[in-house]
Amino acid sequence: MKILSGNLHDEERRQFERLLRQQGVDRLGDRLAVLEAFLGSEEHLSAAGVQGLLETSGHMLEPAFVEETMGLLTRFGLASRRRFDDQPDRYEHRHLGEHHDHLICTACGSITEFEHTPLEELKEQAAAEHGFHHLSHRLQIYGLCDQCRRARKPTLPLSLAAPGEKVRVECLSGGEKASRNLEEMGITVGSELEVISSGGGPMVVAARGTRLALGQGVAGKVQVSLNGPETTDE
Repeated sequence: MKILSGNLHDEERRQFERLLRQQGVDRLGDRLAVLEAFLGSEEHLSAAGVQGLLETSGHMLEPAFVEETMGLLTRFGLASRRRFDDQPDRYEHRHLGEHHDHLICTACGSITEFEHTPLEELKEQAAAEHGFHHLSHRLQIYGLCDQCRRARKPTLPLSLAAPGEKVRVECLSGGEKASRNLEEMGITVGSELEVISSGGGPMVVAARGTRLALGQGVAGKVQVSLNGPETTDE
């Protein structure tokens, strides 16, 4: 997220205070303290995260009050509420006339903002081709950040592969019977798998056009390599 300049910070504070007074909202000082904590961070914060910053600076405010104030910031156009996968709602700065999209790492949870002009133009073109009046959009790309990708070993158990990844089976362990059962399911050395879901129960993968459910123990016996960008040591 871009660092908020002092002039813009002060202007957005003035606008928020003016809007609060116009609407007759109570506890003006406390609400401005919430704004200051929010604008002072470059992170995508949950309401609880904003409350944590407030407590660090000595402001002890009720969670419901902080959440209500973040709702006002969103309503007045000073914040945008985002939901990334199954995480709690997060808030980010909203500056008039600016737009960006997000890269979300499914391993460490980091959120990276990016702007890509050709992609923005393509979205406008797609809307125009369908006679659609484009008002707003959100693009969230899930995957692995560079740091997490580089930290992974060349091969790993299938149970550690992330949903959406395409992998290649390198070897089967666990004995002859376990290997035979996997091969009968269509999971053989050299076969390509796509991870559909993992966690919270059996792991679901696609093999040769068929969806298969594997227990975590079984998936741990399948060693795979990742089909993705090559990593290079610096």
